[in-house]
Amino acid sequence: MTAAEIDPATLSREQLRGWACALCGAPLTVDRPLGTVTIGHGATRTTYEVWACAPACGEATPWGRFLGHAVDCADCRAGRWCAAGNGLHHAVREARRAPMTGRSSGASGLLSRLAG
Repeated sequence: MTAAEIDPATLSREQLRGWACALCGAPLTVDRPLGTVTIGHGATRTTYEVWACAPACGEATPWGRFLGHAVDCADCRAGRWCAAGNGLHHAVREARRAPMTGRSSGASGLLSRLAG
């Protein structure tokens, strides 16, 4: 799906600002550009660049697997060492070191979007 197929009137503020996926509404950690949508408010028209989950909505990413584990793990929640959590966190670090296409993602991507 592209931005041209999205009804801009259905997008939330978070989706328009690039904080949430324009397709599924999930908070973005790893993302991909969809294009732009334009919303008119009287005589004013504003164009927003919208983003979607990467690789695709609902597909597990290393960060998503790590967070999913940490939420349910008593050791991780208590800040104690956990073999599974450590392995998943290592996978997140490895994925972040891999070459990325497009813009930066995750917290640094969010910070750059907030500053821009």
